[in-house]
Parts: sequence; structure tokens; C-alpha cells
Amino acid sequence: MVANETGMPRAMHPAAHHALRELSAAGRHLTEHWSVLAGRLAGPESVVLRAGADSAAGMLTELYPMGAARDVPLEPAADALGAALGGVRGRLADRFLERNQALRAAVLDVQHVTTLLAYVEALVRNDGDDELADACAGWQERLWAHENAARGLAIAAAEDPDQAIAPADGSPVGRAAHRVASVAGAAGEWVDRQTGSAT
Repeated sequence: MVANETGMPRAMHPAAHHALRELSAAGRHLTEHWSVLAGRLAGPESVVLRAGADSAAGMLTELYPMGAARDVPLEPAADALGAALGGVRGRLADRFLERNQALRAAVLDVQHVTTLLAYVEALVRNDGDDELADACAGWQERLWAHENAARGLAIAAAEDPDQAIAPADGSPVGRAAHRVASVAGAAGEWVDRQTGSAT
């Protein structure tokens, strides 16, 4: 932690303060969403998502005391926001998606966090807070491995197109939601064809 001339901890720049709170919310969102999705998808997808969720949870465990030491509260509001958003996506939005769509959306979750980590690292490194900067670099490296693994699985879904377009949620509710999304997509395509033929 960087100290000022009096030896007291120096307040973080508002940009770093805001980004650290966003990191807490985004990390919790990643943890919750990937945990729910891991329970829906079987095989290697489930393993990769569960491991990524565990790494994100570990990052948060280390992040909270570092935020507190810098007078940046991360709980309960920022943490609860991320948990709520991750839960909504996992329990509601993903029900309408195909497996490949859910996997690609999961990659965006972790990309948001790794990009945010790089941004926070640069902010606090420029301000002389090497302890937090080094922590961000370490978290980013760990999550990159999960990001690459999830992206690889999303691309590999193309090897089995039938499975790629299967519902991400195989429960009766998930299959029903997937049918609704399919009907909406077909209707949208019909409108596009009619509009296109009219021009």
C-alpha cells in the first residue's frame, strides 16, 4: 500500500477506486454465472467452467482484504450486484440459448474480468501501488488460462453442429425456453426475407 508524506495510506485515484468496485462485481458475476452453467453442461465444458468459477472465487477472497486496506469497500453492495446479475443470467437468460451460444457468452464474462484486471493493474502501477498491481497481474494470468480453455471449447462446438444448437439447459423449462427463442428467430428471419424481397 502506498503511503503519503504523513505515513498514512494514500487515497486511491477515483478511476482505480471505481474500477476496483467494478472488478468485485464482475468477479462475482463470473463466479455465479459459470457455476450455474457448469451445472447445466456436462463433460469438459462443465470441468472448465467449474475450474474458472473456483479461480474467480479465489481472486475475490484475496481482493476483499486488499480493497479494505485501501478504504475501498467491496461488500456487500458491489459483491451482491455481481451475484444478482450472474444468477439472473445463469437461471433465466441462458435457458433461451443454444449450447454454443452459452459457451461463447461465458467467454465474454471472463474476457471482461481479464481486461478489467489489466486496466486496474495499469492504474495502480502508475500510482506506485505495486502490491495491488502484482496481485492483478497474477489473477489475470490465472484467469487467462480459463479464458483460453473456454474459447477453445466454444470453437470446438462446431465439430458437432447438432449438439452445438441443442438447448444449453436440457430441463423441460430450458427446452421450452429454447423453443420460444427458436420461434422468435424464425419469425425474425421471415420478416427479413419479406423485407428483402420487397426491395
